[in-house]
Amino acid sequence: MDKLSYYNIVVPYGNNKLVYNTLTNSLVCLENEEFETISQLVADLEHFRSEYGELYDSFKKCGFFVEGDYDELNYIKFMNNKMVYENQKHHVTINPTLDCNLKCWYCSTEYSKTSHSGRMDEAMIKAVKNHMSLLINDLRIPALHLDWFGGEPLMYFDDVVAPISSHCNELAKEHDVVFTQHATTNATYMDEEMMRRMADLRFTSLQIALDGNERRHDLIKRNSDKSGTFKKIVSNINLLPEIIPGISIILRINYDKRTLHGIEDIIPLITDNAKKHISVDFQKVWQINCTSADYEQLAKVQTSFKACGFRVDNHLMTPKKFYSCYADRLHQYVINYDGRVFKCTARGYDESRCVGSLSEDGTVKWKDGLLAYMYSSPAFNNPKCLSCKLLPVCMGPCITKGIEMRKGGHGPDCFMDRFPHYAESHVVNEARIRGLLPGA
Repeated sequence: MDKLSYYNIVVPYGNNKLVYNTLTNSLVCLENEEFETISQLVADLEHFRSEYGELYDSFKKCGFFVEGDYDELNYIKFMNNKMVYENQKHHVTINPTLDCNLKCWYCSTEYSKTSHSGRMDEAMIKAVKNHMSLLINDLRIPALHLDWFGGEPLMYFDDVVAPISSHCNELAKEHDVVFTQHATTNATYMDEEMMRRMADLRFTSLQIALDGNERRHDLIKRNSDKSGTFKKIVSNINLLPEIIPGISIILRINYDKRTLHGIEDIIPLITDNAKKHISVDFQKVWQINCTSADYEQLAKVQTSFKACGFRVDNHLMTPKKFYSCYADRLHQYVINYDGRVFKCTARGYDESRCVGSLSEDGTVKWKDGLLAYMYSSPAFNNPKCLSCKLLPVCMGPCITKGIEMRKGGHGPDCFMDRFPHYAESHVVNEARIRGLLPGA
């Protein structure tokens, strides 16, 4: 006998009910009267199937009903294991430096508190090249993705990024390995010549941040002489697709209470061609606490960007991904400029978070005990996450937060506690995108 999926949620919208399954990503819009009728029918699924077989089958195909012995939670755990361990693609983040030409007050690398000096030296560059050779020549990995981070990685494009990228590019061509590159950059070092070199080195995506409209942005992201960077960054965003036609640009909007007012000033400054390559990612400055009114303003701003043809990303709820963060994957790690290896760029670079060190010959001396502890249990394996209907689209805390939870003996810092209406907004936005809402 069939049963209702545990992962069905219902969101009221005007005179309608949006029924969404977080595991299958299926969504239907029902008028209130239709919903009441369906609610009565699902009280007796056998009767529903016998009387309205075609409708029943369509609901079951969408995952709103499942086989009686089907354990959805076990399926989620199984898919999580596959996504974390099965994919042999290596995602290696490299910090050429933790230095930056801009001193944004909120920076997660905590520039003034971090112990570092300069850039990756020549010996470490050689070690990184040796490591890439081991991955491609010996491990025979099918794909390699280099992710340049920092600090500002393009400060040392000629000294660090280009030599390592060229080495990997040649190796990948020789061994028929899929090779792609990404950089998280403030874009102030970029010019047309650098873009052309990046195209040759197979850069396929960039993340570039703006901190509001020109007036607000230039109060935060300023050069050492206090001059602004907004115009140069916007100019480079528009130029990039002209030089690298296949480029994807994540336009990260770092917002606080003031940034969200006037941010729409950016919209007419982006060319129609660039707009096709951009996905906008609104990220709250982590030191700021926002109110419900702030989040209402965020929703209005997101709607404005969407209405003008921008794709707006949603990283808090992602269906069918089955892991929380790219750092959860076994074959993802960060090589710092000093050769220490980490899982994450967002939680700091103190020694307690170091999972290994890169040797001269390119091998990594892994801290197997720490890694074993990290991967001994997924971070969502706690009562709150396991009982949550949003688990399939959230997958709980990331692997590094999971360690902090276990060491601290506390439960997850659930985003739904901080954004109580986010799930409803997500479902409504999905319905709007799929053309399910009346008048859409």
